[in-house]
Amino acid sequence: MTDNSITNLGAHDLSEKIRTKELSPVEVTQAHLDRIERFNDDFLAFVTVIAEQALAAAKVAEGEIAAGRYRGPLHGIPYGAKDIFNSAGIHTTHGSSFYRDNIPDDNAECINRLQEAGAILIGKCNTHEFAAGSTTINENFGTTTNPWDRERMVGGSSGGSAAALAAGMIPIALGSDTGGSIRTPAALCGIVGLKPTHGRISLHGIYPNVPSFDHPGPMTRSVKDAALALQVMAGYDQRDSKSQDLPVPDYTDGIDDGIKGARIAVSPDFTQNAEIDGEVADAFDAAIGVLSSLGARIETVPFDGADRFAKNFTGVAGPEFSEVHRQNYTADPGAYDREVAERVDWSLKVSLDDYVRALRERELLIRDTVSFLNGFDVMISPAVPCAAPLISTRMADMNGREILFKNLHRPFLSPHNITGFPAITLPMGFTGKGLPISIQIAGRHWRDADVLRVARAYEAATPDIRDRRPPIG
Repeated sequence: MTDNSITNLGAHDLSEKIRTKELSPVEVTQAHLDRIERFNDDFLAFVTVIAEQALAAAKVAEGEIAAGRYRGPLHGIPYGAKDIFNSAGIHTTHGSSFYRDNIPDDNAECINRLQEAGAILIGKCNTHEFAAGSTTINENFGTTTNPWDRERMVGGSSGGSAAALAAGMIPIALGSDTGGSIRTPAALCGIVGLKPTHGRISLHGIYPNVPSFDHPGPMTRSVKDAALALQVMAGYDQRDSKSQDLPVPDYTDGIDDGIKGARIAVSPDFTQNAEIDGEVADAFDAAIGVLSSLGARIETVPFDGADRFAKNFTGVAGPEFSEVHRQNYTADPGAYDREVAERVDWSLKVSLDDYVRALRERELLIRDTVSFLNGFDVMISPAVPCAAPLISTRMADMNGREILFKNLHRPFLSPHNITGFPAITLPMGFTGKGLPISIQIAGRHWRDADVLRVARAYEAATPDIRDRRPPIG
């Protein structure tokens, strides 16, 4: 197979070809390294590439498989990790000048689990400084650009991971999501981004943002690939205070069972009736039609008090974020990117009393949302209300007007960080300018399999959307 035909394949298809020895891990890894060498200067998806180590690991995987020691579906599959995930002996900068020369001694637990499954780390993906913004415009390591249009944003903060996937540099990437940081770049880059239930994947070894809201998760080019990666990463970790000791189901089992009879909620109230660009609204209406044609029942449901989510996010995120950054910020505030410094400033102003009240309110919001979804399999919404904005202006095109992009995603994505519900974004169409727009599917705690099944049904029914790739060669 040619390099392009290899890098066009997702993890599920590559896995089958590796298992049957049609392809070797070395061939697969080399093809992706070649792709990175060819295109990374255009998009700045990776800040560190470990070609020598990756090829050495691929040779080990090849030998194991030849000897009959096949570890499972990710054996020999290359992946990238957002540069806030610790990787032993490999630069991990957290997108910050404070950690420019940081080389951890140990791996994040996610990376340990992928390594045990035989997956091959190929490099570290660019991120917004400290994963603390929604653009991946990074003053320290450069700006990641969108493979669909290099003048446009990838979103953040897992922007390098999304760009690497969209450009075919890797079939799987790791991201983290505090207020939409997996799902925003996934939506703007036309790939799949999964934020599992809070506590499903260990946070150990990942630079913290807001631990109460932080979710690590896989980013891929298909729903099945996301399920494969989640299967490996999920599970209890005693070292992570947020980790939950609950059984891990087989996320691939039943993923193709369809959604006939499923109940799906739609609630503009839940997203505070936030404005949606007309092209996104039209694509969402079309997606509802697809899901209905597959046998799902779509019901519009009211939700009172969704404005509480925004206030709660600030009340919890402020003190937890400032606790992480107080020491560095006190020592050298000028070393912070201006936008991140502004976030530290307002975070420091949230009082302890406000934080305690916000924690109480969060529990009530979770209960209200659980009740709201009672009897439904999932709820759906647009993922982001617009297409990728221009980097130069940071302004989104919203119904013919330019609006600052910075927090437009929040009403759609952040509530699911507050509740800890699983949520996935995947492409649902393209604008007239050829930019991807995406749907979000969210479900109740520990019902990640339901979210994946609905997402897979939609993906399978829309191959013209699923299979479209950026025109970059």
